[in-house]
Amino acid sequence: MTQDKKRALRKYEGDQTVVAIDSGSPELSFFAPFGPLMARSRVDAGLVAAVNAYADRIATPGKGSEFMVPPEVATSGGTGSLLACLEDFIARYVAQTERVRATSIQIDAIWIVSQYASTASPMHFHTGDVSGVLYLRTPQVADEAAERQKTYISGRQAGDLNFILSGKQRFSRTVTSVTPEVGDIYLFPGWLLHGAEPFRGEGERRSLAFNAFVATDD
Repeated sequence: MTQDKKRALRKYEGDQTVVAIDSGSPELSFFAPFGPLMARSRVDAGLVAAVNAYADRIATPGKGSEFMVPPEVATSGGTGSLLACLEDFIARYVAQTERVRATSIQIDAIWIVSQYASTASPMHFHTGDVSGVLYLRTPQVADEAAERQKTYISGRQAGDLNFILSGKQRFSRTVTSVTPEVGDIYLFPGWLLHGAEPFRGEGERRSLAFNAFVATDD
C-alpha cells in the first residue's frame, strides 16, 4: 500500500479521546471512537443581526417560509461576511474530523427557514459533504418545563433539532437533540439524518442552513 493511500485511510480511524470517567475503583474511562463528529460554536452577534435584517425584508410575520440567501448578502462585509464565517468553520471542521486540509470549499446553497408554532421539519438529509445550521431567532415555548420531561421519540414539542444515526442498538446512543439558541451554529455530515420537531408557543424559529462540497489534500 502506498504512503498516500495509508494517509487517506487514516481519516477513518477513530481515536480514544475520553468523554466520561467513572471514578470508582479502579477508574473506568469511556470513549466514543465510532460514528460521525459534529461541531458547535457561536457566531458574532453583529453578523446574526445583519442576516436577520435581510430576512426581515423577505419573511412574512406569522407565516412560515423558506428562501435563499443571495450571493451579495452572503459576501457582504468581506472578511467578516457570512460566507467567510461559514468557510472558516467548515475548514476547521474538516481539519479536525479528517486530519487533512481543505483545499477547496464550495458552498452549494445557503437558505433561511422561518417557522411558527406546530410546524415541523421531517427527518431528512442534505446534499454535499458538510452541512450546518445557524439559529437566528427562537420562540417562547409554552410550558417548556413540561416539554423537557419528554423526549423527541415520546412526542416533545419544544422546537429542538434532532439527529438520528441508525436505529435502536444496545450500548450505542443513536439520537441526540439540540435546543436552539440564537447565535449557535452546528456543523455535521450532510448525510446525517436530522429534523426539527414542532413547538407550542409564541414567536418564530428562524434558522440558516447551508450545504458545502469539500476537496482535501489527501
